[in-house]
Amino acid sequence: MATIIGRRVAMAIPTLFGVSILIWLLLSILPGDPLAFLLPQDATPADREQLSADLGLDRPLVVRYVSWVGDVMTGDFGYSPFRRRDVSELIATAWTNTAILAGVSAVFGLTIGVAAGTLAGVYRGSLIDRAVTGLAIVGLSVPSFWIGILLLILFSAQWGLLPAGGIGSLEDGYLDYAKHLVMPVIAGSLITIAITARVTRASIVETYQLEFVDLLRAKGLREYQVLLHVSKNAMSPVLTTAGLQIGYLLGGSVLIETIFSWPGLGQLVFNAISARDLLVVQATTLVIAVTFVLLNLAVDILQIAFDPRQKAAG
Repeated sequence: MATIIGRRVAMAIPTLFGVSILIWLLLSILPGDPLAFLLPQDATPADREQLSADLGLDRPLVVRYVSWVGDVMTGDFGYSPFRRRDVSELIATAWTNTAILAGVSAVFGLTIGVAAGTLAGVYRGSLIDRAVTGLAIVGLSVPSFWIGILLLILFSAQWGLLPAGGIGSLEDGYLDYAKHLVMPVIAGSLITIAITARVTRASIVETYQLEFVDLLRAKGLREYQVLLHVSKNAMSPVLTTAGLQIGYLLGGSVLIETIFSWPGLGQLVFNAISARDLLVVQATTLVIAVTFVLLNLAVDILQIAFDPRQKAAG
């Protein structure tokens, strides 16, 4: 177990290193003037040179990258001149809000997806199977932002049942906080439900066709006991999908957070790109990448725990 985890960690280090280089290069070669929003209209060339020196933009690209990585390794993401706050403080607040939204969406989406996929797999070929498959296709086809806008129109604008946006406050009670979560969670988790249901169904159906299932039935096990064994053996691809979907919910929620004014990483990146606040964009993208890699490492460990056959493959 320790050897396999060590291998996964060793693989993650160069991955993160490559991601940091890619992020730095892509954002450094973007067109436009990063000082345009920081200088007054009557700024002189001397003012521009002074500000560029203060921000370290006059140094070579490689030197700036090495300096940035060194600061990041110590937890210093820099200072945002646009927000007039430390970048680490901005990311900490936004990451917490995104983690809450992604966590609730993941629990909601994965629970419904696994349950629906298991039903479809057990009753394959039935009306339940066709209904789950059809709804999963619809969930994959309909854009999540369109669902979000539709929910806003119905539940907020027309019926007034839910708040239009914001994060709410626990000081106003858990019910008020939950009301702010309902629409973003539903809109953001539809794809997770659809993908998880399809993967779970396919894995359940494939596992039912293995020889050990006939052996379990020959031993006299009841059908629900057989299902428990089948579910355990079918869990590996479901866990892989779950890790990817949680990573998607953490990093791909820009539209959802923007539509519902949820102050998370997605909205932070969107605002930072609009203002060309490159330090915030770089740091936020790197944090999302690190979180995604750590999630996949956790999924690998869970796969080994659920499926001992993974030890031999590792």
